[in-house]
Parts: sequence; C-alpha cells; structure tokens
Amino acid sequence: MSSELLDTAGQRVEVHGSNEVVRSIVAAAGGHERARLASADRAALVLSVEDSREPFRISGFEPVTRGAWANDSGEVVLESVGGSGFDQRWCVDVDGLRVTSRWRPSYRELGAARLLPARQHALRGQVLLHYPALWFAMLRGFAPLHVSIVEVGGVVVLLAGPGGVGKSTLVSRALADGARATCDNLAVCDGTTAYGVAEPLRLLTGDGRRAFHGRREQTWTRRVRSLPPELIVVLRRGTEETPQIRPLTAQQAARGIVAGTYSAGELRRFWSLAAVVGSATGCGPVHPPVEQIAMSLAERLPCIELQLGREPGPGLAELLKRPLASVRTGGVR
Repeated sequence: MSSELLDTAGQRVEVHGSNEVVRSIVAAAGGHERARLASADRAALVLSVEDSREPFRISGFEPVTRGAWANDSGEVVLESVGGSGFDQRWCVDVDGLRVTSRWRPSYRELGAARLLPARQHALRGQVLLHYPALWFAMLRGFAPLHVSIVEVGGVVVLLAGPGGVGKSTLVSRALADGARATCDNLAVCDGTTAYGVAEPLRLLTGDGRRAFHGRREQTWTRRVRSLPPELIVVLRRGTEETPQIRPLTAQQAARGIVAGTYSAGELRRFWSLAAVVGSATGCGPVHPPVEQIAMSLAERLPCIELQLGREPGPGLAELLKRPLASVRTGGVR
C-alpha cells in the first residue's frame, strides 16, 4: 500500500491504495505536486481504494434509489458509480469526507474496460478522484464549471464554451509563452476565485497517453492552485478568415458558461451522483449553484465573445490585446 497528497478543486486530498492504483490516480491529477504540498497539512478529503472484491455491508442501511443505500450516520453505499465497476462507500463527518472504493465490475463492465482503455482511464479518474473532490467543494459553496482559467498579459481570463471549441489549444500556447493557468478544462468557483481541477492537458499533438477525440495527455507547466477571473471570454468556432470580438451582456455570458458546463462529457455522470449523495447524506445542495455562480461572475466582470478564425491564428495575448489593455487600465467595468 502507498499514499499520496494531491491538491485539486481547492481541496487537499489524501489517496491510499496499491502502488498501481495510486499511480493511476496521480496520473489522473496530472502528476506529482510534492513541491507545493506539505505532508503535515491535514487532508479533509481521504480517498482509499481497497483490493477486496467483497460488497460493502449495508446492514442497517435504507435504500435511497437503485444501487444506493444510506444510514443515519452520514454513510452512503453506491454500486458501480457512473457505470465504472467501482462500488463506493462515502462517509461525511466532522473531519471531512472519506470515500472508499472497491473494483467489482460486472462482466459487461469488465469487457468495456478491456476493449475501451481510454474510456476506462478517464472514468476511473472521474470516479476515484474528480467527482469526490467536486462534491466536497460543493459543500464549501463552490460550483463546478467547464472553463479554462489562464492569466494572460497580467489579466486572469475565464474561457468558456463547449468542448472542442479550442480552449485547451489556446491555454497550451499561452503556457508555452510563459503564462500561468489553473486549469484548461474544469474548475470550481465561488463567484470570486476559481480553483482548478487537477488533470493532464489533453491536446491534439504530443506523444502522451491516448485520450478521447484523438487527443494525447501531457503534463502541466506553471499550473497554479487558484486564480481570480477578471475577464470572461466566451469562445465560438467561426468560418471567417479573421477572428471577431463582440461585447456580451451578463446574461449572454452566463448562458455560455452554464451551457458549456452542462454539455461537458466529463460531468455527464456527476450530476446524478451529486444528487444521490446530497439527498442521502442531507449535506450540501443536491444540485450545484452553477447558474448562480455564472451570473455572479458575469454581472461583476467584463464579458466578450471571441469567434475564432477558420484557421489557427495568433495566441490569446494577441487575440485579446485590446480587451486585456482595457481591463488593465480600468477602462471596462
């Protein structure tokens, strides 16, 4: 057995399990961060993966819904979370959240894991790490957002938009030019500060592990724990030769953030899990305040739409040159 400390979604996370399992969870978090984590700091979120194939005991538990049971002590037992083949026991108490997982796949789930390794790799990271961290962040007033958060030219930019629109590519180019970022895909936010969900970069280039949509996983450089957004940019794919920028109302910008979040495949299984765990434990919201947080950001920050050109063009610093200058000089709200 081995253990690791991770930092994701604003949460200090302690992970326990076999060497192989812990390595896979660390990989799902984009790699080691020991330089920034002190082992003396207590983790309020503890994740354990056991070798046992035995089902969790549910004596004294009452059914919540199909495949979910709860007791009066804040414990929930879930079967095959998100269709992953992992059963879990969630326990909420004064010390935080403890999630224990056991790999107990059906024949169908085992076959899918073998035939679709990229899917299983992504699903394992979601179920064993990202979803518990996202749910625990909800208890602290945060909502998950499918956005990129990157500091460009001294301004922290929140990039919103549906998957595949080009956020990761723009973030990776900014990083190569010396920018800082906290995420290129998922964050949690309270309306003021965004904390990145620790994941690998997934790009169309490189030679890392295969991911979905022809992408490859790559390690991060200059990833910071959190950043406070100062400018909202909703991305769109365009068919024109040159990129186009236009102002957005707060309602339009918030709609772009919300739509991108709910259409994200990475969160497709999270919504039902959050509702079941919240209902069973009586802790936190059964639905995260995505719309409220998005509107809080959009009402406070300048909002624009960036319609990208037909072909790859300049990086964010050049594309957003005038909006960034306006934010720096206080020329926009």
